Amino acid sequence: MRTRVLALLAATTAAVVAPTAASAATIVGTLAGAVFNVGTSTPVIGAGTTFTNSGTVTTSNGTGDLSPVSFFSLFTLSNVTATSGSAVTLSGAYGTFVGTISKVDLSTVGTSAVVSLYTLGTFTPSVALAGFDPGAASLTFSFTQTGGAGSAVSGSYTLASPPSGVPEPAAWGLLIAGAGMAGAAARRRRSVKVSYA
Repeated sequence: MRTRVLALLAATTAAVVAPTAASAATIVGTLAGAVFNVGTSTPVIGAGTTFTNSGTVTTSNGTGDLSPVSFFSLFTLSNVTATSGSAVTLSGAYGTFVGTISKVDLSTVGTSAVVSLYTLGTFTPSVALAGFDPGAASLTFSFTQTGGAGSAVSGSYTLASPPSGVPEPAAWGLLIAGAGMAGAAARRRRSVKVSYA
């Protein structure tokens, strides 16, 4: 029995290490920014609105592998249409994100409207991040209009690699290890023989 448990632990360890080694060259980190001079195709923002953007600037230093991206780094953002399947591009000196919108959420409180977008795609690093491979990433947006029709719109975004909402390899490893240990415990319970004197 002990040999089986040790074999199970060895297999679990291999499962945990293998995904990490395979993704070692993919960026893990986040980057937050603000969109300035946002224009819109509609007087009141909502589904289907196209946001025209003059540019973006990071509002803090990047985290994790994106830490070389410093506060106030400039990026260029394509026009963003609040429709599932619309293409989005964010590019700058550190790399380029290309993806499509997969989720659009709308909320309204009084005269304030918020359009939240979730975009999945690929981030291709360059310059200081050129040692990393292109990898899956998410880009989430929040466009806010306060004051009703025709009022100014502000925007913000967060780039996350791997995509936000997707478990990292270590989390999958813990899940596999837990399932393996539960299976080993159940198997051990079945093999116990009870005898009455």
